[in-house]
Amino acid sequence: MPVTSESWSPTTLALVNDEHDRRNASDGHSRYGAYLNQRLSWLHEYDDPDQPLPTTEFATAAWKVATSPVMSPGYVEIRSDLHGITLAFAEDGDGRLLVDVHVPLHHHDLREVRNIPRSWQDWDTERHYLSPYETLFDPESKRPALLTTTVVRLVVDTSWGLPPQQHTRGHGLVDDAKRTVAALVSGINRHAGPILVALRGER
Repeated sequence: MPVTSESWSPTTLALVNDEHDRRNASDGHSRYGAYLNQRLSWLHEYDDPDQPLPTTEFATAAWKVATSPVMSPGYVEIRSDLHGITLAFAEDGDGRLLVDVHVPLHHHDLREVRNIPRSWQDWDTERHYLSPYETLFDPESKRPALLTTTVVRLVVDTSWGLPPQQHTRGHGLVDDAKRTVAALVSGINRHAGPILVALRGER
């Protein structure tokens, strides 16, 4: 099913666009697969093209290829009112995989903030044609602005069901990457979607 305005909901932050992927495939199989094939060095152990990556490292590489700026539009579509969803590893030594959802907030989302001068600018907005949610972008630089972005950080654990990588090339690699990305999208929507509703309310 293609991604349309009706595909989104208050708790849906990311979607896989399989129909667009197949319809626009230069190799007749998968547009995402063509991008993966151009970056095979990201998708196996260093200097060993036959050795798959650990599950979380593969997830990070598969997500990076599936999203902007590598793919535009991405195999994964990020909701237009977000400033991105990125993956990284914890820096405290335990190697946990983290998912950061970057959420711009309007002044009226800041319930505890009072007395913001009326002359100060907020995010400018523009309606996105495939989403009921507005795109938020920097206002003109004519007056001061209070532009707030919060990060919703998720910790990926076994409940996310990330599948292990089994292939390092070909259609098998593409299928592995698609399964991994689908598990990430499901976990992001399940865990971060309700938090976004709590931050902003349903608008």
